[in-house]
Amino acid sequence: MESCTIETGLLRAKPCGHPAVTHCKTCEQPLCAQHAVAQLSEAHKKTGIFMCKECDAARAEYDKSQARVATHAEEKRLAEMMNSIAHPAPPKPRTPTPGAAPGAPAKVDSGALEFTPGEKKPDSEGLEFTPSDKKADSAPLEFTPSGEKK
Repeated sequence: MESCTIETGLLRAKPCGHPAVTHCKTCEQPLCAQHAVAQLSEAHKKTGIFMCKECDAARAEYDKSQARVATHAEEKRLAEMMNSIAHPAPPKPRTPTPGAAPGAPAKVDSGALEFTPGEKKPDSEGLEFTPSDKKADSAPLEFTPSGEKK
């Protein structure tokens, strides 16, 4: 049977020596019931996983630094969004069609925006959409029982 290897003592460090009940999840060090730190889920329930005090402190520091990184990234994203709201990009100028009268509103070439159903759109990746018949979708459902009994 293994014994706990956590060092105890103020002046002279020595292994604990109590019988080990588990191992640290990270460093695999044998731990007694006194030195095993139970890990909790997000719902604050025991998970059945134990760590030594040093590994648990390192995990807590890592979680804290990850939370800071996430908070910083969220603050940066919000600042960029607020900046884009405060200073919107200028609209793109429309190019007039050749032969249009000066001062007349510019027309956009609608042929460039259209596509034929058999033609594959460059960004569609082969997906097709066929609109359904609205009358069939809005009709009430009917149930006709069969004359046969089971």
